[in-house]
Amino acid sequence: MAPLMRSWGQCMNPAVSMIIRSPSARVPICVSLHWMQLAGNVDSIGPFRQSMASLVPETWVDWTVDAAESFGLIGLFIVSATESAIQPVPPDLVSWPMALGAGSLSEVMAIVLVATIGSVLGSLGGYWIGSVAGDYVLSRFASESSIARLEHIMHRHGSFGVFFAALGPVPYKALAWTAGAGSMPLIPFVISGGIGRLMRFSIPAVSIWYYGDAALEWFTPVRFLLMSVLGLVLMIPVFRWMQNQGHSEEEGMRTR
Repeated sequence: MAPLMRSWGQCMNPAVSMIIRSPSARVPICVSLHWMQLAGNVDSIGPFRQSMASLVPETWVDWTVDAAESFGLIGLFIVSATESAIQPVPPDLVSWPMALGAGSLSEVMAIVLVATIGSVLGSLGGYWIGSVAGDYVLSRFASESSIARLEHIMHRHGSFGVFFAALGPVPYKALAWTAGAGSMPLIPFVISGGIGRLMRFSIPAVSIWYYGDAALEWFTPVRFLLMSVLGLVLMIPVFRWMQNQGHSEEEGMRTR
């Protein structure tokens, strides 16, 4: 079997070099494969060596995207919600073409909000799955590296770790499963994850709407991850200030 990809920008297998067509955009399928590969939705033996068909059939991706596009925002909501709980097709395949064809920034923000709300609500289902059968689903459907990375982030950084994981291109359903299996408090999980997913969807959508096809070609997972890390580094002082404010309020309450 031919290697799936030669590099971040090239698809090796002609079968996956096809174009997903929508009324407003043409999005290379290899873009979605990059996201699923890095996120852990496609667990390869080596760097980009396993065919998508072994885990995520191409026809499944095509059917999911076509069905979602036919229902518009409702379809985007369904894909986003189910991706956060059980299925591996990322909502980017639906939201990016919609953002590219949006007529105004308000339409883009509507797309972002629908994707975010769907993702947050879907993660509640993933959280429940994790609380009931966390060990099984994590060992069966998530890579060991993804599980170890998520557990380390959540145990060391708590809510901030959830925010970081939700913002970056990691499997959000695995994050929800891990949170449920570890009995993480639900409200901090929802709030931190919701803020992270809002930023996760808004950055590419607004960029694609504003810059068009150039942004669509530029947004590889590695570049997005670097942008996310840079944004988080810039936000660390703000989070520390907020934590210090919270500690000051607690100390003030104790001294009263």
